[in-house]
Amino acid sequence: MYTVFAQPKYPMGAPQVRPIGYELFIKEWRDGQWAQPLPFEGIGVMTLNHLLRQTIAQMPAHIKILSFNLEQSQFVDPAFPAMIASVQANTEIELYTELTERLGSGVTTAQLLNAAKRFEACGLKVCIDDVGTDQNSPALVMLLNDYISEYKFAFQNFRPLRSVNELSPQLKFWCDMAEKYHKVLAWEGVETNVELALLEAAYPGNLLQGYLFGKQHRLDHVLYEPKKVSGE
Repeated sequence: MYTVFAQPKYPMGAPQVRPIGYELFIKEWRDGQWAQPLPFEGIGVMTLNHLLRQTIAQMPAHIKILSFNLEQSQFVDPAFPAMIASVQANTEIELYTELTERLGSGVTTAQLLNAAKRFEACGLKVCIDDVGTDQNSPALVMLLNDYISEYKFAFQNFRPLRSVNELSPQLKFWCDMAEKYHKVLAWEGVETNVELALLEAAYPGNLLQGYLFGKQHRLDHVLYEPKKVSGE
């Protein structure tokens, strides 16, 4: 059985007023608790379809954005953008597919490029998650850049930090990239007021997310148990 946890996103410049959206995290019931699915790639199109539709149905009117992760192997599967486009056609909430930084077995950069083009052709928003980390290098970002809408920088990937100023070169790089290419820029994993103050003073972006603003919480009444069929 699957459910959805959500972490709030806030507009930069007005944090903690009320969220503008959520990042969604799919969890499965395993060993008596909700845990990350193993493997995450095992989440099929039908499962994600049901969870997205249930989630959207309970969102308040002020929620404008929902994002969710796809691994590389899911991202290159044409069934996913086709399904997401169908969901998007029935909601005014903007859906953002976040391409994770993890390497997909056997997935090539050519496949990722073709997939990004497919999402863009369907009118769908793609976010490169955890930019500058693991597979989501500046080189990959530039390869996909014409077909994506958002960069997300994850503070948590660089912890522990002696000082947030250690990240200044990376923050400036992605801030400049977002400005140059007119991308949405999200700062994720913000945990302290010191980090928030630095971003507000020197690194303007669009979205804020992190424990400073809210942790993941389970969405009530969002449940799905897929039938035992091939591919799910």
